[in-house]
Amino acid sequence: MSDFGRAGPPDIRDTYSLLVLNITFRMSTADDLFPLFDKYGKFVDVFIPRDRRTGDSWGYAFVRYKYADETQKAVDKLDGRVVDGREIMVQFAKYGPDVERM
Repeated sequence: MSDFGRAGPPDIRDTYSLLVLNITFRMSTADDLFPLFDKYGKFVDVFIPRDRRTGDSWGYAFVRYKYADETQKAVDKLDGRVVDGREIMVQFAKYGPDVERM
């Protein structure tokens, strides 16, 4: 977990990002997600967006891996899996101005 706690934005060049949807609000830290994603490869970092007023998780996260094959393995193994009573969705994150809004 090399980038956890690092100051400033992490370097995202040459990484592969996953969007993880429908996580429970109890899974609110990188340490909560580490056991799920670590077994499929060495991931770079985790970002869990939070409500500015309350600090609560919004129920989704981004997980970045260094290698495409490890990222694909995480999608294959975790998409649709029930975690903490909820079926999570794991997909490649899409960025940029041409991406449809969710």
